[in-house]
Amino acid sequence: KADLGDGRSLYDTPGLLVPGTLTQLLTPAELKMVVPKRKVEPITFRVGPGKCVLIGGLARIEVSEDSKPFLFTFFVSNEIKLHPTKTDKADEFLQTHAGNMITPPLDPGPERMEQIGEFEHHDIEVDGAGWKEAGADITLRGIGWVAVTGAGTAKVRVSVPKGIGISVRPPLMPFDVWAATARYTGGRSVRKSGKSKSGKRRKGVGRR
Repeated sequence: KADLGDGRSLYDTPGLLVPGTLTQLLTPAELKMVVPKRKVEPITFRVGPGKCVLIGGLARIEVSEDSKPFLFTFFVSNEIKLHPTKTDKADEFLQTHAGNMITPPLDPGPERMEQIGEFEHHDIEVDGAGWKEAGADITLRGIGWVAVTGAGTAKVRVSVPKGIGISVRPPLMPFDVWAATARYTGGRSVRKSGKSKSGKRRKGVGRR
């Protein structure tokens, strides 16, 4: 148990299998990807109406058509590929590129996605706390969480395999949003600071 202050504690439960988590759906090789081996580098994307972000082939976060744009900061393993795209193209893209551009899963083709299972949707609303701090976290059991930042109310749809739990909680790290802002190059997520999702600085990015 680690005391985080403000009445918050962090419990380490190594080896404990918890029902309703994404990790229970993964192979040993995929599990190694989603368990962080080093410090997680959060990535922030601006997501507007009709847009979404694929979290590997394991989950999807989207903003409804009648919602304002919000910032979403992803606290997941650096090995999980994040892919922003249009919501109406997400299903086709996932079926085509899961196991290649989108990992985990690691095995390409529809068979592995069928093993992971059909996705179900959870529609939630998050009240923003302004643009300087996150209003709430959306937890994805087994792989991490997503901090939501903005003004007004975000209407969010979270899609995960059936039986996998999600929840909304007060933000654990509410002030990391702007330090983690990123752009998408078409092949990888790149921080505006010049670091890619792998943490390596790309030539010419983030330098004047």
